[in-house]
Amino acid sequence: MKRAIIGIDIDDVLAANAEGFIDFSNQQWGTKLTINDYDEHWMEVWGVDLEETLLRAQYYHDMEVPAAFRHDTMADSVLRHLAKRYELKIVTSRRRVLEKITHDWLDKHYKGVFDKDSVHFAGIWDENVDHRSIHKTKADIVQSLGIDYLIDDQLKHCNAVAAQGKTAILFGDYAWNQTSELPGGVKRCNNWAAVRKFFDER
Repeated sequence: MKRAIIGIDIDDVLAANAEGFIDFSNQQWGTKLTINDYDEHWMEVWGVDLEETLLRAQYYHDMEVPAAFRHDTMADSVLRHLAKRYELKIVTSRRRVLEKITHDWLDKHYKGVFDKDSVHFAGIWDENVDHRSIHKTKADIVQSLGIDYLIDDQLKHCNAVAAQGKTAILFGDYAWNQTSELPGGVKRCNNWAAVRKFFDER
């Protein structure tokens, strides 16, 4: 019998992306940001123009900042538990320039849980640096791979997946993913213990 597939985001689900981004920004550019200031639109976070944003983003990627991100220690045991019943895949919006360090980071912190073939890059942000890049939404990837569930911290991805009739888990209780009401098909889980409970009850 074919196992159901869970798609899992990396940043702010497995990795402390906002924390790492904010710490690097404050150290590098003297900002006084907190995690509650984080948003995926970096120009708004930094409060600079597009040209400066692109320069900073390039430097951020050149310095391979995500390679040092803290991992969620609770996630490892939950992922190994889920892997007994489900097939696990990574669905990330990271730029493909981070592909190698992403594989290395996953292998370091979640060794044996994900192989290279199970990691899928949407390329959402790649168009800013390479107009030839393939651009897919996470919902596109979920649909094409036959993924049944998506765990993601961004409400827009969860909503798009739910609109396809799939189940989405809105992960975390972050400033950027607050909403007065969740649509049908979307369930919030604030941490990995809640994720395990969600799937154990299914």
